[in-house]
Amino acid sequence: MSPRMNIKQTVEATGLEESEIRFYEQVFREFLTFSQLDLDRNEFSEDHVDVLVRIRDLIKKRGLSVDEVKHELKAALRPAEASGNTGGTLDLPMGKLTPYGNPEQRYARVIAVTSGKGGVGKTTVTVNMAIALAQAGHRVAIFDADLGLANVHILMGVRTRYNMRHILEDNFSIEDVLVEGPLGIKIVSGGQGVREMANLTAEHRRVLLRQLDRLERTVDVLLVDTGAGISENVLRFATFADETVVVTTPNIASAADGYSIIKILLEMEPNSKIGLVANQVKNLYHSRNVYNRINQAVGKYLKAPLGDLGFIVEDKYVHAANQIRKPLLLEYPEAESSRCIRAIADTIMHQGIFRNERKDSCFEDMMGALKRTVVGV
Repeated sequence: MSPRMNIKQTVEATGLEESEIRFYEQVFREFLTFSQLDLDRNEFSEDHVDVLVRIRDLIKKRGLSVDEVKHELKAALRPAEASGNTGGTLDLPMGKLTPYGNPEQRYARVIAVTSGKGGVGKTTVTVNMAIALAQAGHRVAIFDADLGLANVHILMGVRTRYNMRHILEDNFSIEDVLVEGPLGIKIVSGGQGVREMANLTAEHRRVLLRQLDRLERTVDVLLVDTGAGISENVLRFATFADETVVVTTPNIASAADGYSIIKILLEMEPNSKIGLVANQVKNLYHSRNVYNRINQAVGKYLKAPLGDLGFIVEDKYVHAANQIRKPLLLEYPEAESSRCIRAIADTIMHQGIFRNERKDSCFEDMMGALKRTVVGV
């Protein structure tokens, strides 16, 4: 379970007197929302502590007045209308602090795998790319963000007892829902058959991301297997990643949908680093046709670069591995499709090929900001 602190523990964590904490609760109540997390007012979460520490520093270290502190906190939010998020999204950086003001620890590289259309093999790519990275010596975790329709655990051949729904509804911690797959790969399932999970509120997304921060500190690479399409969940999780892998196929509709999600992601985050994987192709020549078709459109209309991450041939081994619920790279390591996936993993991890150098870690910036802004965002 996620830790909850009483008032005495909160006093120790923040360095504030109890009277000061109670004063902040009253004066800055719009920035310290307890009801949305269903907390008793005598219990404090890590988020509450982070907000209190931020307020403390603004008042005691910078000497700001109450109105000025409120202005600073409000300035960290841009209007919901600008982002299409009814809860508002963070805009201004406020420094990078871990809970209670400690220096930031190293963050993992976060790579989202998404697609504009379902059925293109996105989850198969995610699972086997994780295997390839683990075989190369990286510590890997997968967050199955296809909420309500999660199936990473199925292709990994593992059973999950708990999932993200238990974090949201039962106050479980990320450690409670983790399962370990082959080669020590950590898996967090988004749950199956739960319609509400596919339509999270901004507050629920915040809770999930806050928990993922804990996971991200224990691995080298965090793969986020999003759902397909352009739902709010898919887009938010994709834009929070350092880089995004878009999976498509030679199918015309799949290519068109792939272009559409690239367009939307770039509109939401112009500094996104996006690469393309052409799946279910016949050969290299066939894959080049798929990539060139989408890349030309991206270059002409979006004026943005699109990484060519490689291709995966269509062979019988992919389907055979999925049918027996085993990762392709473990069951058929010498298959041509397996060699293709290992090549994609090598390309992604190559320092000079697919790294987002235009900004610091998106996930790091987001988590740092979330921990110091309003609890009800």
